[in-house]
Amino acid sequence: MSIEKIKHWVVVMFENRSFDNLLGHLPHIDAEDGIRDREITLPYPGGVVTVHPSTNFTDPIPDPGEGYPNVNAQIYGRYDPATNAGKAAYPIFPDFMEAPFNAAPEGTVPTMDGFALDYYYNSLWQAERKLTDAEMQSIGAVFTPETLPVLNSLAQEYAVFTNWHCEVPSCTFPNRTFYHAGTSAGRVDNDLTYNYAWDNDLPNLFDLFTEKKVPWKCYFPQDQVVPLTAINLAGARHLDLWRDHTAYMPEFYDDCANGTLPAYSWVEPSMMTGDLDDYHPPTDVRAAEALLAKLYNAVRTSPAWEDTALVIMWDEHGGTYDHVVPPAAIPPDDIEGEEGFKFDRYGIRVPFIVVSAHTKQGTVIRDLHSNTSLTRTLRELFDLGPQLSRREGAAKTIEAAFNRAQPRKDMHELHPLSYTPGVANPGAQQPVVGDLPDAKLLVDKHKQKFNERVSELGEVSLRNAARYLDVDPQEIPDKASSARKWLGDRFVKEGKFYLPRRNSA
Repeated sequence: MSIEKIKHWVVVMFENRSFDNLLGHLPHIDAEDGIRDREITLPYPGGVVTVHPSTNFTDPIPDPGEGYPNVNAQIYGRYDPATNAGKAAYPIFPDFMEAPFNAAPEGTVPTMDGFALDYYYNSLWQAERKLTDAEMQSIGAVFTPETLPVLNSLAQEYAVFTNWHCEVPSCTFPNRTFYHAGTSAGRVDNDLTYNYAWDNDLPNLFDLFTEKKVPWKCYFPQDQVVPLTAINLAGARHLDLWRDHTAYMPEFYDDCANGTLPAYSWVEPSMMTGDLDDYHPPTDVRAAEALLAKLYNAVRTSPAWEDTALVIMWDEHGGTYDHVVPPAAIPPDDIEGEEGFKFDRYGIRVPFIVVSAHTKQGTVIRDLHSNTSLTRTLRELFDLGPQLSRREGAAKTIEAAFNRAQPRKDMHELHPLSYTPGVANPGAQQPVVGDLPDAKLLVDKHKQKFNERVSELGEVSLRNAARYLDVDPQEIPDKASSARKWLGDRFVKEGKFYLPRRNSA
């Protein structure tokens, strides 16, 4: 294996898409791994959704549910108890669902046909109305190599993992924390009252890289003001240190061109305000495709190309359709999980692609992997210390993706679809719901102009910043531009976070 030849790791984690949703129509994978020639129907009260190729770059719209009760309903095709229908899927909200939170009795065979069912009931809670049959069809929309050419092309040209799962059958924060720390410390859902960055002392990759003096850097969009990873998931215990390890995106492209990337590069897409490019539904996927093409071209043309790996991954499936049953998993630790979850099974399949000069064209890896597979790989390659958890220590590494004796010299060309930033897809609805859409706690930014809304991940990040500052979250402005200024004024200028040293002038 040639994995030891990789000196620069570039990792970008996108948001909320399943394998079938983005890569299910890949032509070169085994038939059972995809849905290319399948006829799939998903029942819901009063109708049926057919899984079909999307012609709308913002599908699914509205945003599906992704909390633990949502995912249980998607996997098992049932609401249990039946009175959970139309109730909140997150414990911070009134009228939260009741135990067993749609989880089926032990031994129940998953049906993987509950995605439309949950979409229907989740919309009753979030949108406070029934979706029309036409709106319901959006949950069955999946992308093809024609509608998602950048991602699908890279999956065919390099290595794609077809049995890669997120760690928790739930939403963003526990899954992102699992990747960084090998466990979510028993947390199962997103929570506005708990912050992984300073409510626990879990060692994370950034801590370990710093302690071992392994060069690392977080690259992020300037209009995001601060890296969301810093204020949500890692680094808040030593935010002052992040000044030496952060840079705006232009520096990433400069570092690629100069061959000066650090050993570990963590790249954040735009996930907070404006024209989001993180693949998160219901944003326009062409924005993310444009970003991914730019990242690839920068890495591929770098003088350090032969020493660099670009890793493309997702935090979790975000409620989008996948047909593969999540397998059993090793609990990461002895911490009791929320909502009765024992961390004994993985979450839904998500895409995972490795791009490297040491990867054979058309590599398909079918062995079971999960996001902590990359965590373990990095920990062992850089000698970062003992396993972070039992789950992480047992995870299969990704060395199989590096399967060439000699590095490739070819330059694969990408052809992203035309896209105009800041313009909503013609004919598409404007987003109406998101991850945490309760109007009493979160301002409904989706009713604002397209480029003036704050994502729900952004809203949580702003509230976490407010909590860190010990100020009332109600003072956060509604409009995206004003919210960015507030974050800069209160979080950066007051010295709670320092702008990247090289970019702060």
